[in-house]
Amino acid sequence: MGGNMERRLPLCRRMRRERHRQIARLQDIVVETLYRIFPRAVLHGGTAIWRCYSGNRFSEDVDAYIEKNIEKVERLLEELERGGFRVIKRRMTQNSIYCVLSLERTLVRFEAVFKKVNGIIREYETYEGSLFNVFTLTPEEIVREKIGAYLQRRKIRDLYDIFFMLRHVAEKERLKPKLGRLLREFPDPVDEGELRALIMFGAVPSKDDILEYLRTVVR
Repeated sequence: MGGNMERRLPLCRRMRRERHRQIARLQDIVVETLYRIFPRAVLHGGTAIWRCYSGNRFSEDVDAYIEKNIEKVERLLEELERGGFRVIKRRMTQNSIYCVLSLERTLVRFEAVFKKVNGIIREYETYEGSLFNVFTLTPEEIVREKIGAYLQRRKIRDLYDIFFMLRHVAEKERLKPKLGRLLREFPDPVDEGELRALIMFGAVPSKDDILEYLRTVVR
């Protein structure tokens, strides 16, 4: 019962760290502004898991897929600046835009890949606990992305996200080949100790707990 009560609390009440609360508020402004300019944007990555799938791992970055339209990207940044943000860092390539934004001495990172992706509609939970519709990836697509991310950068948060999102996947059978490869090639995480600081509430599984769960899925 305690877990359900905790989940029903507004997001701001479930977060233990003040820094996380400040970043979450800014993320909401970025996401709301993003959808005004790019109404078909598709959220993915850790923030999509946390906000759209009731995750309990804090994520600093706002990651999205958007159409390639430089004029609209400029408008997005102008709107954010009008709202008080400063663009501390900005890197635009042929395929993506990456920004570090600052407001009230708090930083938030935003990265958008220029790629047409068909998302599904899910409710996004704001810092204050209200909900609005966004596009995001299916649980299966998120797990596939996260397996690739873990093998590439070996971050414990990606391994945890695989573990967390598998409970949302109805047909786990389709993921067995990918999960089997992850288990066969498994490299240890480079930052295992960092997970505790990122879990906002509840038990923190170890790397071995997660691997044991993945083995039961693959069996």
